[in-house]
Amino acid sequence: MGNPWQRGIVVGVDGSPQSMAAVDWAALTADRHGARLTVLSAYVTPPSARTATMGVSVEDLRADAHDAVERATARLDGAHPGGHPVDEQVVHGDPAHVLAQRSTSADLVVVGRRGLGALDRAVLGSVSGTLAASAPGPVAVVPAGAPAGEPSRVVVAVSNGDGGPQLDLGFTEAQRRSCPLAAVHVMEPDAAAGLDLGGPDTGHRAAEQDGVQRQVTQWSERFPGVARSVTFTSGNVVDALLDELGPDDLVVLGGRPHSPTVGRLRYSVADAVLRRSHHPVIVAHRDTARP
Repeated sequence: MGNPWQRGIVVGVDGSPQSMAAVDWAALTADRHGARLTVLSAYVTPPSARTATMGVSVEDLRADAHDAVERATARLDGAHPGGHPVDEQVVHGDPAHVLAQRSTSADLVVVGRRGLGALDRAVLGSVSGTLAASAPGPVAVVPAGAPAGEPSRVVVAVSNGDGGPQLDLGFTEAQRRSCPLAAVHVMEPDAAAGLDLGGPDTGHRAAEQDGVQRQVTQWSERFPGVARSVTFTSGNVVDALLDELGPDDLVVLGGRPHSPTVGRLRYSVADAVLRRSHHPVIVAHRDTARP
């Protein structure tokens, strides 16, 4: 089954129902990886004028953060995910920034995500969206109502030529969870296909498919016990990928971390999938593949 995750899993909580669901998912993941679980809540000190107006003190904010951590730990009912005692932490700082920093020293950072209201569809301006965009390490986002049990498949979105990080994480998850891996590559419609130019470039498409197959085969050789399949489809990348998902799938995507000044992965595939998916999604940034 490979080595356990030595650096552990950090789950961010704020007391909301979606963060409690993230705790459930993170605890199961810690069990599967033999990893230590850290439950963390971060709080920000607002400007003094705003604090006075709202009647909220720094002590109140700190107490709320402690309460969120205690509720999350109580939810585990004395369990030791991954065979380790749960680590409880309350930290002063912006939650997204704190968790992004933790992603450099943890195997995985996990957060919840609220339901998809109109505001969520317009702007994923939450901790989950900011974290997925800016964290240098892998981040799992668990949406409200997502299945908390074992996935039926791990579905990995694979690009041609740069799928290593997501394939590494995807095969690792499939191995640990004893389920198959489904690699999905979406080819955008050929702009020339509808013109009288001899049709689509079939040679280019064949080379593209061959490149994806080689990547999947390379990683499959490192995980020989994982059943895998490769699906090629076409169309809008996000729509086509979401159409391939079953009700209990775990999704693994690639991405590049953006600096806090740039913000989230605006208009990227990862951004759009995080907005629309009802499945747990792991964003495996391109600098996270093991050598």
